[in-house]
Amino acid sequence: SKEDGNKEDGAAEAAETKAQRAEAKKKEANGYFKERYYRKAIAGYTEAIELNPKEKTFYSNRAAAYMKLNLYKEAAEDCESATKIDPKFAKAYQRGSASYNHLGQFDKSENLLKRGNKANPYDVNIRKEITKLKSIRKSVAELKEAVSSGRHEKAMMILPMLEKFVSQDINIGILTIRAMLGVKRYQKALKLASEWYQREKQNIELIHLRGVAHYNTGNSAMATKHFQMVLKNAPDYRPSQEMYRLMKRMDKSKTRADSDFKAGKLDEAIVAYGEALACDPNNKTFNRSVFSNRASAYMKLKKFQEAISDLDQVVDGDPENLKALRRRATCHSALENHDGAVRDLDMCCKLDRGNRDLRQRLRKARIAQKRAAHKDYYKILGVAKDATDRELKKAYRKLALKWHPDKNQGSEEEAKNAEAKFKDISEAYEVLSDDQKRARYDNGEDLEDLGGHGHHGMDPNMMFNMFFGGRGGGGFPGGGGFPGGGGFEFQFG
Repeated sequence: SKEDGNKEDGAAEAAETKAQRAEAKKKEANGYFKERYYRKAIAGYTEAIELNPKEKTFYSNRAAAYMKLNLYKEAAEDCESATKIDPKFAKAYQRGSASYNHLGQFDKSENLLKRGNKANPYDVNIRKEITKLKSIRKSVAELKEAVSSGRHEKAMMILPMLEKFVSQDINIGILTIRAMLGVKRYQKALKLASEWYQREKQNIELIHLRGVAHYNTGNSAMATKHFQMVLKNAPDYRPSQEMYRLMKRMDKSKTRADSDFKAGKLDEAIVAYGEALACDPNNKTFNRSVFSNRASAYMKLKKFQEAISDLDQVVDGDPENLKALRRRATCHSALENHDGAVRDLDMCCKLDRGNRDLRQRLRKARIAQKRAAHKDYYKILGVAKDATDRELKKAYRKLALKWHPDKNQGSEEEAKNAEAKFKDISEAYEVLSDDQKRARYDNGEDLEDLGGHGHHGMDPNMMFNMFFGGRGGGGFPGGGGFPGGGGFEFQFG
């Protein structure tokens, strides 16, 4: 009838209008896609699908937008819908396979590609996807074998290629975390484990590995919390049991050592710190703390070389550890290794530029370094660096009498040795007994700058005779008292 015909024409016009509106939405969404507004593009494609749910390209385009946002589950579903509308739609098979691969759903990827290859037996791109899938599966098998056999470096070499195609498979994620832990990239392992934890909060193995990462980055509290979480839900999970017990042993040994140190039981503390270090030699973060504490015990016992060895362990792992550098500088100074002290204090000043105390220590260390390049007059006389005039005279009197050439008439070698020592003693006393020269010497000025003939200005024999009250030549004065020596007499047989 005429009325029925009009209805059919109206329906056709409405359908045509809907299709046109859908195409317009698709065109608008394509614009958003090109501008990288992927969520707006998805919204546009969704409106297009609502207007015309039988158009394959709407699903395929929306899948492409989903993939840009790493929403591979949604992308795979759209590709499946597109292939049902048109079984020969090759592009949908390719995108769907790639989405399944990212999810680690390789069987679904393979089944989709088989359907696509059957519908399009001569399509080169689908065949390429089949070859790619085989390569991905081979890499996954190699990764599993490398991690399980402890060849973590090899595993790390496999990962860059695999990560391009498989990004949301928790199993691959766990293998990646294990490989990172194996090569000691603890911060990266922690970051990745934390990202996965946001999506997989019930995965026992993931929680354990995140705890291991916390443990190796020095966050013992968080590590313990993770191992406890695992054991609460899986009491028999052996890896977490072992880690929890290990941390208990480490904490017990270090606590006992710290207690002995505070009580002044330094030898006992050193032994206990050694036990703590033996718990897990691979935990560098924990061990640095223990090495630092043991170094303090060694320093109190004045075992500076042992302290330096421990502090080397700290600085090697943490080159900007200010406390360790300061302590090591103190030890170097105590051992008169002035080069080492200057090097450490220079680094300290760079790390803490506003610290006046450090600058003062560096200045003194440089003075000591310059002075060490020459003779150590204090050591020659056997006196402290703050020796008084009385102590200097006493030291000179004793050593000058002992090493005077007239008293050392043995072999030619012995005579030369005595003469050299006698000259050094005289030179040291001349400089240190003069307040101005001593001050300049203490400031590290070159010996040539101290005046006189060479390093000193007085003949050693003349100084000897003046000190002991003699007048004239280079031998011992005959009898009598010594005005500079305290009024006693001496006589050689």
